[in-house]
Amino acid sequence: MGIDERVQYLEMKARHQKKLRPWYKKPAGIILIIFIVFIVSAAIVASIYIFKQVKIIQTKQGAEAQTAEIAKITAAIDGRGENYSIGPINAKVKIVIFSDYACPYCQQAAPVVRNLAAKYGDKIRITFRDYPLHENSVELALAGNCAGEQGKFWEMNDLLFEKQDDTGILQGQALKTVLNGLTTELKLDEEKFNTCLDNKTYLYRLNDDFADAELLGLAGTPSWFINRYKITGFYPEENFINMIDGLLAQ
Repeated sequence: MGIDERVQYLEMKARHQKKLRPWYKKPAGIILIIFIVFIVSAAIVASIYIFKQVKIIQTKQGAEAQTAEIAKITAAIDGRGENYSIGPINAKVKIVIFSDYACPYCQQAAPVVRNLAAKYGDKIRITFRDYPLHENSVELALAGNCAGEQGKFWEMNDLLFEKQDDTGILQGQALKTVLNGLTTELKLDEEKFNTCLDNKTYLYRLNDDFADAELLGLAGTPSWFINRYKITGFYPEENFINMIDGLLAQ
């Protein structure tokens, strides 16, 4: 083969190889690959960004939901602020008791409440809330609130628990006679007391307490909240003292 023929052959072979070159090695193919890589990279970056934003939103929503749930529980423990309390509102230790005047365990707890109030004074605040679960509970709780209307709630509270053996079994006029005897002992305005009792003036307050107790999932009485920490059932006085001393020392 001559030189001219060899040159022609090599030129033809080069053209042939150029035509047979894979698409991804051609300029257009290379540009297309670069473009695809750019699109995929952008999509990955966007996906990562969106994923992070979703996580941020979910975390924020979770925190907001948790905060809302805490606020809901706190409101259910504290009530609307109409319940009777002993001690200053800014006390370091706050005790809320859901109680029932017909409950024997609540009768056991009543002196504990009074002893703690006397022992700690302004260092604690004790709030009484009604959770009427027995037959006469509503009438007795109304009696406590009607006495409170005349500034004698805690005095009536003590008597209702002291007379539980009578008030727990009596009904109708017999129960009312006993309650009127208590109003005489406390030197209350009997007519005003009976009007309050007959009109069920504070039934709305009992309904609020009962609804909050149900929302909090209380299983019975007495149920206590010590700085939001729940205790169910009768709790010995020395146990309260240990807990309160620990909280006051913090």
